[in-house]
Amino acid sequence: MQAGRTRWRTLRQLGPVVGEAMRANATLRAFSGFMVFFLAFLLRTVHFRGVNDKVALAEMITAAAVGGFLGSLLGSGLRARKPHLITFGMLGVATVTTALCAAFFGLWAALVVALVAAFGQVLGKLALDSTVQHEIGEEIRTSAFAASETLHQLSWVVGGLAGLLMSLTSSGKAGLTVAAIGLAASLVLLLLHRRRRILAARQRVPAGTHVTPP
Repeated sequence: MQAGRTRWRTLRQLGPVVGEAMRANATLRAFSGFMVFFLAFLLRTVHFRGVNDKVALAEMITAAAVGGFLGSLLGSGLRARKPHLITFGMLGVATVTTALCAAFFGLWAALVVALVAAFGQVLGKLALDSTVQHEIGEEIRTSAFAASETLHQLSWVVGGLAGLLMSLTSSGKAGLTVAAIGLAASLVLLLLHRRRRILAARQRVPAGTHVTPP
């Protein structure tokens, strides 16, 4: 931690940067939970030409595993480099990918979105860990990690329940459209909140002082 940086001493004062990272990561966790349950149940009822439902399910699980592996591989080298860009970038990629897969839904679209969901969850978690490591004082860092993990486990469960409910429609396009809308709404709200926070910080700084956005 850089000298002079505020060291937060209570979990209520984690700060706007960490709070922003937690909310963004919670969105990615919820998206991952949604995709796991939605696709797992959907692929058992929607049959693709020439593909057995058990084979389709196995391919989806494989795609998710590959996504998680790629996220760990890439994240280990990138997490220390502007983690907020990684998180927001992943939210944008997930939104666009899910929208495209909804428009052209098929087995390949299901596999792609499963891979992206797992990739985003792992990469987002590594970026959040880097943010907490950088922003939170050592005296409560362990508690901050525990609190964030609890929040994200709950987000995964809520996303999974939503995915389970959407699977009852037996419509891949409907499910992915709902997921894309949710991702887009979260991304826009987070970006607006970040913009307001940066503008407010600049107004509190004397004229002529350069402020680096957190």
